[in-house]
Amino acid sequence: MNLHTSPYVNKRRKKIEFHIHNPCASHIILCGTFNHWAKDELQLKPDKHGDWKIAIPLLPQGRYCYKFYIDDVMATEDIENPLREPDGVNGWNSVLAL
Repeated sequence: MNLHTSPYVNKRRKKIEFHIHNPCASHIILCGTFNHWAKDELQLKPDKHGDWKIAIPLLPQGRYCYKFYIDDVMATEDIENPLREPDGVNGWNSVLAL
């Protein structure tokens, strides 16, 4: 069970924590404007209950869009984050504002 919603900005630890629940995925990647949408850098780690997590270093103040890429097939917004905007293709980008 997660104690915080995603994304969680942990200023004390200077990290941003992202998580998603998907017990069927074999791998999940976090990508967004903060890493030029690279789909090979930020791989989430699963636990035995299907909760996937990653923590990245705290980003500079600004506005960032991001998505989760699941099994190199499906892109999805962060359903725990109510901040989102159209991605220009028929889906949504989640928005992180710092």
